[in-house]
Amino acid sequence: MYLRSTKRRNKDGSVVEYLQLAQNERHPDTRKPVANIIHNFGRAKQLDRQELIRLCRSIARFCGLTVNDPLDPASGALPSPEAGFFVDPKIRKTRSFGCPMVIEALWERLGLKKTLADVVKA
Repeated sequence: MYLRSTKRRNKDGSVVEYLQLAQNERHPDTRKPVANIIHNFGRAKQLDRQELIRLCRSIARFCGLTVNDPLDPASGALPSPEAGFFVDPKIRKTRSFGCPMVIEALWERLGLKKTLADVVKA
């Protein structure tokens, strides 16, 4: 199941977006996937966002997960770039692997060990 978004253009040129809960099923004759609409939520702009969040939290609770609303400052979640915010990453810790590890990784990726072994055998 997934949340499906469909758009329709009105005669006046405005675009209306609808949200639906859908599930893909295979058509018995053509064996191609076809979207089966389980529930139509209606126009996206007229939806109550809090109701969708409650639905998400209810499903997550059943699955043993938690849902944090990125737009709710009380939830403690960082806003995501998809939500229209830029998250400035902070570097917490760095580790120095050094030059030998980089050279070893390149050595393995380029296959130099096998190449040199083949040259020595020849």
